[in-house]
Amino acid sequence: MNIRLTLDPYEMNYALRIFERGAKGCYVTAEPLILTKHDRGDTPLVEPVTTFMRKEEFQDLMDDLWSMGLRPSARSDEYKAQLGSMRDHLNDMRTIVFKKREDLKG
Repeated sequence: MNIRLTLDPYEMNYALRIFERGAKGCYVTAEPLILTKHDRGDTPLVEPVTTFMRKEEFQDLMDDLWSMGLRPSARSDEYKAQLGSMRDHLNDMRTIVFKKREDLKG
């Protein structure tokens, strides 16, 4: 199963496609979703649109989202903190290397 997200530059919208390559080169594709309206008091059990057997089936989708600049929002602060720590570490390493060079010259 393949899940792909593309940006249509003319329509400026995102297109989600779910498909599978068949044995003879043909494709099996998911049809467009049909949404059903329910009254406010009528809360139906929300069934999944589809299910997947392996989390690897989502890798292309994750790669597409990442290439479009989308990042997990729940951990964005954590990522920023990690980048800050790496930046500090690199600056420390630069200081050590250049200080040793100066010590060797003197």
